[in-house]
Amino acid sequence: MTNTEELTAADPHAENCGRRERKKQQTRQALHEAALRLVDENGLDGTTVEQICEAVDVSPRTFFNYFPSKAAAALDLQHSAISRAGVDAFRAAQGSLVPALCELIGASLDDAQQRRRLKALVMHRPELMPAFGQWMANIREQYIALARERTEEAEAVAAVTLTMAALNMIVHDGTAGGERPGAARLLEAVEQLVGARAALLRERVSPAV
Repeated sequence: MTNTEELTAADPHAENCGRRERKKQQTRQALHEAALRLVDENGLDGTTVEQICEAVDVSPRTFFNYFPSKAAAALDLQHSAISRAGVDAFRAAQGSLVPALCELIGASLDDAQQRRRLKALVMHRPELMPAFGQWMANIREQYIALARERTEEAEAVAAVTLTMAALNMIVHDGTAGGERPGAARLLEAVEQLVGARAALLRERVSPAV
């Protein structure tokens, strides 16, 4: 018997909590998959919360326990993109701020399949862009709030802005990626952005007459 099995056998309450959490995750995933399919097929305006709920056999009240809108459900936009483990690792990090942010934010690049699906959905259904943009703005504020715990306000804002600009560059570069961890790719993109500060202008070429 594993340690986890021993604990749950000794504590039925812990086992029940674990079962409820798995059920919640399954419901959330089912709502996301249904919303993704329906919005992709019918568009945002052609999809209702009721249709999503019917596909999963839950009530609208249950839907809104998981997502604030059908756009958020289709894109699987969670209230926070920062895991508890990520928060703990950042708070314990030593050294420079930007590499620590790259470790934190770079985790979002590691699920390449999900990223491709969502990018394809937004391209197919551009009406989802406002919801995605608002979510990104909210996530940026969460990163800044966390960074402020370890540095001054101005440095926190600048470092998060730089790191998320690098994230945007990676997301829109179809050639970037490979099997390297997201944090390493993100730090490389940050260095590219910083290096561009020293870029020189070429001599202007006069057009041929």
